[in-house]
Amino acid sequence: MKKLLPVLLFFCLPAFSFSQEVTRIKASDLDQLMQYKDSPVVINLWATWCGPCIKEMPHFVKQAAKFPQVKFVFLSLDMKDAYPAQITKFARRHKIRSSLVWLDESNANKYAAKIDPRWEGSIPATIFINKGGYRKFVEGMIKEEELIKELRSL
Repeated sequence: MKKLLPVLLFFCLPAFSFSQEVTRIKASDLDQLMQYKDSPVVINLWATWCGPCIKEMPHFVKQAAKFPQVKFVFLSLDMKDAYPAQITKFARRHKIRSSLVWLDESNANKYAAKIDPRWEGSIPATIFINKGGYRKFVEGMIKEEELIKELRSL
């Protein structure tokens, strides 16, 4: 048993190292979420069932590690049944270490205009906010080169 414990710890610790708490917010919390005065912010809107979201996720995770001066927030728009287990499992599988938030709101009319008045509700979508305030909203999937370009301009 004493010899087995280090082996179990070796294999189990990597799974725990990506354990991520999913913060639950309401539409009324979005304004506060989008106001960071000490650093630029990138808010990625996604869902566990969204193919394009899954495809672009590795780019965001990779760039979050390369741009530590930028705060990354992954805002899940999954339904209630995905919170927190499916979202946490997704975050672990995709090695998301940045802030992970779930929007507990099924009525898009309550939150879409707060995110961007032009937003039609499709995901993925991304908000880039510089220290001075709102900068850019991108609806649709972002290629890695475009993401890097936006991050450099923050």
